[in-house]
Amino acid sequence: MKTPDSARILEILKQLCAIASVSGRAEQENRCAQYIADFLNRLIPESEGRLSVRLVPCEGDALGRNAVIALLRASRATDKTIILTGHFDVVDTAVCGELREQAFNPDAYTESLKGFAISQEAKKDLESGNWLFGRGTMDMKAGLALFLASMEQWIRDRDLAVNILFWAVPDEEANSAGMIGSLRAFSDLCRSEHLKCVAALTGEPCFWTSETEMTEAVRPYYLGTTGKLMPFFYALGKPAHVGNYFEGLNAALMLSEIVTEAETDIKLFEGEGLDLLAPPTCLYMQVRRESYSVTLPEAAVAYFNVLTARKDVEDIMRWACLTAASGAAKTRRRIEEARLFALTKGADYPDCPQVNILQYKLLRKMAVAKCKERFEEELAGFWKSVPSDIDAREAAIKECEWLISKANPPRPAIIVGLLPPYYPARVNRSASEEERELRSRMEEVVAQAKEMSSDGAVRMHEVFGGISDLSFLGFKTLNEQALRAAPNMAGWGRVFHLPTDIDFSEEIPVANMGPAGRDAHQMTERLELDYSLNIAPKLLLELIRKLS
Repeated sequence: MKTPDSARILEILKQLCAIASVSGRAEQENRCAQYIADFLNRLIPESEGRLSVRLVPCEGDALGRNAVIALLRASRATDKTIILTGHFDVVDTAVCGELREQAFNPDAYTESLKGFAISQEAKKDLESGNWLFGRGTMDMKAGLALFLASMEQWIRDRDLAVNILFWAVPDEEANSAGMIGSLRAFSDLCRSEHLKCVAALTGEPCFWTSETEMTEAVRPYYLGTTGKLMPFFYALGKPAHVGNYFEGLNAALMLSEIVTEAETDIKLFEGEGLDLLAPPTCLYMQVRRESYSVTLPEAAVAYFNVLTARKDVEDIMRWACLTAASGAAKTRRRIEEARLFALTKGADYPDCPQVNILQYKLLRKMAVAKCKERFEEELAGFWKSVPSDIDAREAAIKECEWLISKANPPRPAIIVGLLPPYYPARVNRSASEEERELRSRMEEVVAQAKEMSSDGAVRMHEVFGGISDLSFLGFKTLNEQALRAAPNMAGWGRVFHLPTDIDFSEEIPVANMGPAGRDAHQMTERLELDYSLNIAPKLLLELIRKLS
C-alpha cells in the first residue's frame, strides 16, 4: 500500500473547494456529491470488480440531497471493514466580507488576504507560505481529498488486507441530514455484503489548540466525539399594562433569570484539562411578539447548546427543569422585593403568583386530552401551515406554541424541552475488543506523528469538542438515547428524526485521522500544508495497516 502524492491531494482539494457546497444549498451539495461519485466511478475499471459506488438519496431530507457510499473490497475475502467518512458541505462565507466569493478559490483567496487586517497568528501563517486559506480547506474538504487520493492508490494495491467503506455526506454543518439520511443504506450494505466494521475514521482535521500560559498549542487526534443536546425554555407570563406592572408577570424577566442561571453553569462541565468540554451557552433568546406594545411580554423563549460526554438525556432534562425552577424562584424574589418596597411607599400590590414548570411531554399530553381524537388531524393541519424552508428550531418552537394554544396550561409557566438536532456522545470506554484495539493503535500512530512532525506538537484527546457525524455510529446507544429524547423534543418526526427502527447489532469505535488546520468557520480558515499533505497520509496508511 502506498500513500498518495501530495500534489494529487492538493489538486483534488482545490477542485472540491471550487464547489460552493454551503450547507442548505442543495444544488451545490449535490454537485459535490456527484463530483465524488464520478471520481470513484472512474476507478471501477481498475478494480477488477472490487469497487462499487452508490449515490444515495438521503432519507427524510426535504431538500433532496445525496450522500456517496463506496465499498472497496480487500484483495482477499474478509469481513473486516474500516469506514472512512466525512462531510462535503461547508458553512457560508458571510464572515469573509467582500472576499466571500473568492473564498471558494483557495489560491486567489490566500493571495487576497495579504491586504486585509487579520490576527497576528493568521498573518504569521500567511507569510510562512505553509498554509492555504479558504472555505473548506480544513473543514473538511482536505480530509475528503486525502481519502479520495488514497482510494485512488489503494485500488491498484493487491495487498489491501481490509475492506474500505468510503462514506461522504452533505449537511453535517446544520442538521446532519446526510449521515442520518444514509444510515439505512449503510446498514443494508453491511448486511448484504456481510461486513464487520472494526473502526470508523473521520477526515475531520486536527483543530490546532490555542497556546495558553499553562499549555502549548498542539494538533489533537480524537478517540471520541462530543454529544449535543439543545434544551429550550419557553416562558409564559401574565400580560398587563406596564402601568399595572404587579398585576402581570413579565416573561422576559423569567427568561433572563434562567439564561443568567444556565450560561456557563459549572454543573454541566465535563472532562479535564485539554479534554474539558465547552460550557452551556445560550444560542437564541427572543420575546415572542411581532410588534411594539406597552403590555408586559407574555411569552419568551431561549435555547442552549449543551455538550456532553457521559451525561445522558435524563441528566440534561433534570438540569433544565431545576434551572427553570431556580429562575422562577429568583423572578419571584425580585418582584417580591419590589412589592415590599412599594409597601413602604404606601402602595399595596398582590403577591407574585407561583410559576408552573412543565416538561414538553406533559404539555403534549395536556393538548391531547383537550383535543381528544382530533389531535393528530389538527396537528397535521398545523404542520401543513409551516413553511418548508423555515429553520428547524423555529418550526419546533412553533409546534410548542401550537400545543400551548390547545392545552392552555395554567399561567405563569415555563415549558422545558429539547430542540433538534440531537447528537449522542461517543466515548471510547475500552469496553470492547474493537475499542481497545483502536485505542492502542491510535496511541502508536500519535507517537509516530510526534516523531515525524518537526515540532512534536501532537496529542491524543479523548473527545472532539466540536460536533461530528461520528455521533450516529454508536448504534445501540443511538437508539436507546433517541427514544428517551423523543418525548421531550419539539418537532420530533417532523423536522428531525432518527431511524431507530434500524436493527444495528454493534457499535463502531471511532477516531479522527485527518489533516491539520486552524480557524474553522472563520474568515481565516486554513490548512497546514506540509503536515496535511505529507505526514497525515502516512499516518492514515499506518493506522489502516495496524487495524488490518
